Amino acid sequence: MDATTRKFGVDNSDTYWRQRKDKGRIHERRLHRFLIDLVDKILPEKGGKVLDCGMGAGHVFSTCQQKHETYGVEISSEAIEMYVFPTDNVRQADLNDGIPDFGVEFDVIICSMILHWFTEPLRFLEQAKSVLAEGGHMIVVIPNITYYRFRIAYLFGKFPPISLSHKSFQVPAEVERVFQKASLVIEQRLSPRKSIRARFFPTLFSADIVYVLRDL
Repeated sequence: MDATTRKFGVDNSDTYWRQRKDKGRIHERRLHRFLIDLVDKILPEKGGKVLDCGMGAGHVFSTCQQKHETYGVEISSEAIEMYVFPTDNVRQADLNDGIPDFGVEFDVIICSMILHWFTEPLRFLEQAKSVLAEGGHMIVVIPNITYYRFRIAYLFGKFPPISLSHKSFQVPAEVERVFQKASLVIEQRLSPRKSIRARFFPTLFSADIVYVLRDL
């Protein structure tokens, strides 16, 4: 990645988090709690190794840190400045350039709402898989542009409320093909929503889709 592209990514991220702070939109949300509970289900015992890629406001990281050896990567200085928890295992980096070398393998790698920011999502997934411990899992969350309300909005010429600065707008089927190319198996396809229809049909009735993946 050249310097211009890298700076564009950093500036976008800082602007994004500056605007969220100004609007007071930095609180823990349902998705954060869902991911925390999901990590607890995958790692019921304390002491696992967790990597949070794209920490954002740090809600998932800070809670996981209380139970597990947790590492994190975040590109935005604006986001990092909000952290009120220990950051010894946090690295500021652009994941388009690769995952920093922490010198450990991870039982769980969390990639929440970041896949669409990558220039080469397949390359990132392959690298993430390479630092996954045997029997480990990846948790990947994507915004679902095939959500039924978005489909209805399309009929009226409205684009989903998704940032136009995203590098890709892949539908779930396309993302799942990338998983397949990376030799990652989908163990679960989940929704953070509590409704029955979202739980059973997340690709249609959930605005966000949570994938639990393992190595082939």
